[in-house]
Amino acid sequence: MADELQSDFRKKLESAPFIAILRGVQHGEVVEIAEALVSTGISIIEITVDSPDPYITMETLALRISEQVMICAGNVLTAEQATDAANAGSRVIFSPNFNASVIEASKNKKALSAPGIFTVTEAVAAIDAGADALRIFPADNFSTNGLHALRTVLPEDTIYLPTGGLTAHKVKSWMAAGAVGFGLGTSLYTPGTTADEVLDRAKVFTQILVRHDA
Repeated sequence: MADELQSDFRKKLESAPFIAILRGVQHGEVVEIAEALVSTGISIIEITVDSPDPYITMETLALRISEQVMICAGNVLTAEQATDAANAGSRVIFSPNFNASVIEASKNKKALSAPGIFTVTEAVAAIDAGADALRIFPADNFSTNGLHALRTVLPEDTIYLPTGGLTAHKVKSWMAAGAVGFGLGTSLYTPGTTADEVLDRAKVFTQILVRHDA
């Protein structure tokens, strides 16, 4: 089960390496926004647990559109939140920090764990604790040279996900440094953003991939 989920996560990132972070989204609007994202190829959708009724929102996605998206929970700080999110349908648990108990709770619920890291010490500890991916956070205070250095000491197949302060023109340099995916937050969605606006913003990022492959 875990290997299958990890494989699906990698495939989705290979198809479109963007994680849509919907902080503050309402459960009544989330399906329309998710459908807009899917139309651009983005299928990994993260609902932060500090959003209104986050578990209801996750359950709404699971009920309405789970075959098209991978539902994730974000800003998870405690083992209890990780458990609640997994019970609501989240398959990946994202944290802004490294907390071994959150990783353990995620794995116990057969979900993937992607803790936030900023130092080599945190990265090694997270991998040793069973992390399935590493969220480099905040990415705007990190560097691509830092990622190059990190890759020399961690397992070759480690998934790196820069998040925080990313703009479309930074994507290529991060990919060249070894990033596998990117967390897109306020550059994609803030409370009140319509589905059409999310669609337009998402296209700016997905079109970078077309130019990158050309």
